Amino acid sequence: MKFTANNSNLHQEFISGTEKHILMITNHGTHQWNIVPGLRDTGGQNIFVNQFTKTLAELGFRVTVVNRGGYHHPITGEFLEGIDYLDNRQRIVYIRDKQEVFIHKEDMADRIPELVECLWGFLLLENSFPDLLISHYWDSAMLGIEINKRFKTRLNHVWIPHSLGSVKKRNMPPETWKELRIDERIRHEKVIVKKVDLTSDTSTVIKESLKNDYGSIRSIFLPPCIDTSRYYQRTVFEDNEIWSFLASCSGLPEEKIRECRIITEISRTDHTKRKDILIKSFSDVHKKYPNTFLVVAIDRNAEKLSSELLGLIRELGIENYVAVIGNEKERMPMIYAVSSIYCSPSIMEGFGMSVQEAAATNVPVVGSRLIPFINEYLVGNSGAIVQDEALDEGSVIMGNGAFMVRTDYINGFSYSLERLIEDSELYGRMSKAAFSITIPYFTWKDMTEFFLSEIGW
Repeated sequence: MKFTANNSNLHQEFISGTEKHILMITNHGTHQWNIVPGLRDTGGQNIFVNQFTKTLAELGFRVTVVNRGGYHHPITGEFLEGIDYLDNRQRIVYIRDKQEVFIHKEDMADRIPELVECLWGFLLLENSFPDLLISHYWDSAMLGIEINKRFKTRLNHVWIPHSLGSVKKRNMPPETWKELRIDERIRHEKVIVKKVDLTSDTSTVIKESLKNDYGSIRSIFLPPCIDTSRYYQRTVFEDNEIWSFLASCSGLPEEKIRECRIITEISRTDHTKRKDILIKSFSDVHKKYPNTFLVVAIDRNAEKLSSELLGLIRELGIENYVAVIGNEKERMPMIYAVSSIYCSPSIMEGFGMSVQEAAATNVPVVGSRLIPFINEYLVGNSGAIVQDEALDEGSVIMGNGAFMVRTDYINGFSYSLERLIEDSELYGRMSKAAFSITIPYFTWKDMTEFFLSEIGW
């Protein structure tokens, strides 16, 4: 199979380089240097890989990111193949099998043998072998284990699962387990843990599951981190285009939006994100506080679910006070900057990257107890159960940087949002805490250097 590089000069610089070479496998999803969030199986893990790769390159390593290609991009129509260079230390190699269609991550196991052959063919053709193997998610680990068998000298292999089947099984209702092939995934993961050299966890939830459910003895902490060149506290002036953008996505003039307390949620359009809970909670808050405005990401390509969510917004009569946005990667820092509160009822997060980005922008959070960044850091040991006759006992916990709410409990989300709107002193204290908990601890350079030292590099 032929692998054509998008830049021949960068290609020559890369393959003739003497820096240590890392093979970074993120097999599923549509991986690019400019991630399109919201595409199927494409989101936080892809962003993590790009930011981790960028940091490794800045620290002096060459990185080859491996992703399954061989199909047309769902938006641009571009056929994903060959080698895509970002610079002389970072590249994506698209490996292929015989199926020229997108394959869902849950169905990837059958594709691994062909993908191994393709990747091995590429490495032989180029004669540029890596020094370290890092894989992400279970399908990438399987690919990594098989390719490692081909090397004369076996590479150290670090697996970063991001999420685990056992955790997902505890969080998801039993009727979804068969479709998600969770038991099959858990079987794969139990084999993987025995065959890799080290595991790396992105949260305490993952670390504990690796130990208790899979028998992993040692795991290195490597959470998602903040790109501080993008996410930081900033002043947004009246002439900034973000106001006209939000006005165009809603029925409210920009001068009215500037007067509102803005509640934001950004994630892919999936049932696990519980956007219906968010919309219903916001509706309750808006009745009491009309000067509130919701920004929510809803991908209209997810036809059935997006139709349900848009219908719910109309049914509740709040469409003029809701900005429904799509993929707004470039505007995200400014959207966080104009937000008063970030709210996520999600029940399935490996870590909670959007929550973390909001916190790094000095925005307090209301979120589900199943978001690790909230549970472990924004609340952590500082949490205290909120005692109020309006709430079910133990349903809301207040921490230094966030309110943590029982999953799917609309009244708890509404209550927490209202507390932050009503109490300016609490709001100021919580926003400052959210920021200080996040920055500077969760920065890529420090975390990556720690990771490298832990693996002996």
